[in-house]
Amino acid sequence: MMEHQPPLIAKKADLRDLFSRARTELSTDQYQHYSQQVRQQLLTYLSEQKTACTHIHLFLPIEAKREVDLRPLLPTLWQQGIKITVPRVVEGSLEHVPLTAETALEKNPWGIWEPARHYAPLMPEEIHTITTVITPLLTCDLSGNRVGYGGGFYDQFFKEYPQLKRVGIGLFPPVERVIDSYSGDIPLDDYLSPKAIIHFQNRKERPMR
Repeated sequence: MMEHQPPLIAKKADLRDLFSRARTELSTDQYQHYSQQVRQQLLTYLSEQKTACTHIHLFLPIEAKREVDLRPLLPTLWQQGIKITVPRVVEGSLEHVPLTAETALEKNPWGIWEPARHYAPLMPEEIHTITTVITPLLTCDLSGNRVGYGGGFYDQFFKEYPQLKRVGIGLFPPVERVIDSYSGDIPLDDYLSPKAIIHFQNRKERPMR
C-alpha cells in the first residue's frame, strides 16, 4: 500500500507527517479503491454487530486530506433504520447533529461538510443513545492508540462519553506502537482498514475475504 514500510515505532508527530504524505501520494484510483474497500469492511462489521449499532456517529470527509469517504454508504444505513449523527465544530468544540437525506450541508473553515447552523445539536441525553463512533484518524497502533490531527476534538468526546464504541477507519495498516501515547489516551475498540478488521480487546485480526 505504501511504497516504503512505515516505521513500526514512532512518535505521533512523525506518524502524522508520514501518513499525511502517504495519503497525498496515492493516485486518485488508489484512493477511491481503498475507500471502497473500507466501506465494504464497515458494512461487514455492522452486519456482524447485528442490533448493537442502531445509532452511528460518523464523519464527513475532509476531501483535500483524502479521508475515507463514507458518504456512499449513507442511503444503505438509512434504509437499514440506522440513525446517523455527524460532528459540527462550534467555538473550538464538537456538537453532534442528526443527519438525514434532507439535511442541508455547508463547508466549515477546515473544508469539512457540516449540517447548517440552524439544525439543533443533540442534547446530552440523546448523545447517550449513540452506539458507535466511526472515528477519523491518520493511523493507530496495535493497542488501538489513535493518531489524529492533534486537535483533541475526539479525545474530549471520548472522555465525556466513555461508553461509546470507538471504531477507527483508515487507508493503511496500523503501526506497531505509538511511542508517546500515555495513560490518558482513550484507545479504539476496533480498526477497519482496506485489508482487515482488527478487534483490539482480543487482539484478533481477520483478513478481508
